[in-house]
Amino acid sequence: MESFRGRFTNKIDAKGRVSVPAKFRAIVIAQGLNGIICSPSFKGAYLEAGGPAYGAMLDQAINRLGMFTDAHDNLAAALYGESHDLSLDGDGRIVLPEELRAHAKITDEATFVGFGARFLIWEPKAYDAFRANALGDAKSLGDLLQPANAVTPPSPAGGGL
Repeated sequence: MESFRGRFTNKIDAKGRVSVPAKFRAIVIAQGLNGIICSPSFKGAYLEAGGPAYGAMLDQAINRLGMFTDAHDNLAAALYGESHDLSLDGDGRIVLPEELRAHAKITDEATFVGFGARFLIWEPKAYDAFRANALGDAKSLGDLLQPANAVTPPSPAGGGL
């Protein structure tokens, strides 16, 4: 499965239409959907989106929980109940519903950010703040990217990444 990668900021018109980045469109179309699955994140003021492969991953995660458990019902409500299937028009745009724009505080621009199997849609300044924190935190996580059998060379004097 091809990963969603990159960062793109696009304008939103008066009707709430925004172009999905061509790279992202190509992935969801290759997965057999002429649109995206999009929902408000329950983790913050942004949107989570993807194609059928992302939808299947959500299904698997929810189905691992007992069907009649509170955990299943809570995740199903957050991930299924609040999601929208947004069709691409002939120009590669979706109409981002007001409910989703309000959740993410998106007004005139949206930043699309690849996150592997899914992508996120942010208000641009909110993403910039998240990005600054994430990059700072990522510096301390570099060792997690080493293969299990790799030998880590000693850090140069002064350390740092």
